[in-house]
Amino acid sequence: GSMVRLPNKRSDPGYYDTVVNPIDIMKIQQKLKTDEYDTMEDLKADFELMVSNTKLYYKRGSPEYRDAQELENLLGKAVGSVMAGEDPSQTLGDREDSDLGEFLEELFGAIMTAADSTEPSRLLNIVFQLLPSRKRYPEYYEHISDPMDLKTVAEKIQKGEYKEIPELEKDLQLIFSNARSFNEPGSQIYKDAGVLSKLAKSRTADCVASLVARQARGSRSSRRQSRQVYSQGIAALQYEDSESESDEDSDLEDMDGSTDPMWKLYSAVRNFTTERGVEIAEVFLSLPSKRELPDYYQTITQPISLNQIRRKIRNGEYPTLQHLGEDLEIMFNNCKTYNRQDSKLWKDGNKLQKFFNTKLEELLEGGDEISAPATPAPAPEKMDVEVKKSSPKDPKDQLKKKLKILFNSIYHWANSDGIQPIGVFLEIPSRK
Repeated sequence: GSMVRLPNKRSDPGYYDTVVNPIDIMKIQQKLKTDEYDTMEDLKADFELMVSNTKLYYKRGSPEYRDAQELENLLGKAVGSVMAGEDPSQTLGDREDSDLGEFLEELFGAIMTAADSTEPSRLLNIVFQLLPSRKRYPEYYEHISDPMDLKTVAEKIQKGEYKEIPELEKDLQLIFSNARSFNEPGSQIYKDAGVLSKLAKSRTADCVASLVARQARGSRSSRRQSRQVYSQGIAALQYEDSESESDEDSDLEDMDGSTDPMWKLYSAVRNFTTERGVEIAEVFLSLPSKRELPDYYQTITQPISLNQIRRKIRNGEYPTLQHLGEDLEIMFNNCKTYNRQDSKLWKDGNKLQKFFNTKLEELLEGGDEISAPATPAPAPEKMDVEVKKSSPKDPKDQLKKKLKILFNSIYHWANSDGIQPIGVFLEIPSRK
């Protein structure tokens, strides 16, 4: 039918008399494959030519003319989406999907903008954006059977996986119930989860009611068009291991033989093993990622790690062994302040702290010089590590990628009736 192919020369002999520069989707696809487009504007111009040819030849009100109008509207949105770095297949949808997407973003946006009522500059969503590190908090994954975070929710919104608003609310409530299950009642994260849970419930009811009302009216509202879309940015967040302050732990063997009491104490803590031969100090080498655990830095006023302590010993910043001991004590107390008493981290920190205190007493009783500055451990010859920097991506490759994304978004798009308006542009009428 007319939706699939243009009629041939016999049925419409005047096509080539009216259309001076004929073009169809197959020609555009061929030009893409042979890299004939130098800019996004060139590809857009060919799509626009294809649309204008159709509108020029077919009568206003005909199915072909309407298809051309629909494609013309789609083209503008698709180009804008690609230029903004978005995936048009996610941002272009039929009317119904678009309405649903708007309200999903509205609900997600409500969570993203919720702030502490007593401290408006503190957003409540930050700690729920990314799941904690499995390496640093293995007990979280032992305790929580169905982990969920805002990044995963945002990815599902972007991929169009939510078919109704309550499905989104279910995942949001899972995030907040997990937080309340794992954290102590009365803790800040427990309270924030409670506030967001109530907010998600009330805003879901509002969004469902508004969506039903809009669908009943059969009209679009422009009220939400200017609202900020939050899911794209959150979906793009990357999971991080703990922030690496610097990998200074590689030459630790050089201090094992050192007679300096500071290096003896540091080395003993760093290399401590449990009765089962398990090293438990590794997690204290670096501080938690600020993105992964932002509330750590709100709770802990003097964050410090073994790598920082090691650097201070090397730089001679501790006047006495007791000064070194004070920093180690702060590190272990930070761990016990932030983590729950039944957590593996709290127990490991407590065990290391007891061992450290015993070792410190031994060194002090042994008559080691305690007032002399530590002599830096012999530094091994440092090898230059070639850091492979990723070269900037070839602009031509970037353009080709964007052109293909634009082409595919137009080529595969279907309206709410399952009709692909591109069908009418698949082939130029035969001259035969």
